[in-house]
Amino acid sequence: MPIRVMKNLRVCSDCHVAIKYISEIKNLEIIVRDASRFHHFKDGTCSCGDYW
Repeated sequence: MPIRVMKNLRVCSDCHVAIKYISEIKNLEIIVRDASRFHHFKDGTCSCGDYW
C-alpha cells in the first residue's frame, strides 16, 4: 500500500531527494501531490524525472 502525501506548495529539491532515498531504502511506493504535479516515488526514482 503506497504512502500518499498532499501539499499545497511545491516539493523543494532537498525533500525530493530525501523522499527518493526513503523509497529506495524502505522499499516503499510514495505518491506526493504538490501544487504543480504528482510525484510517484518507487525504487529510488521519481516519475517526474527529477524535474519539478
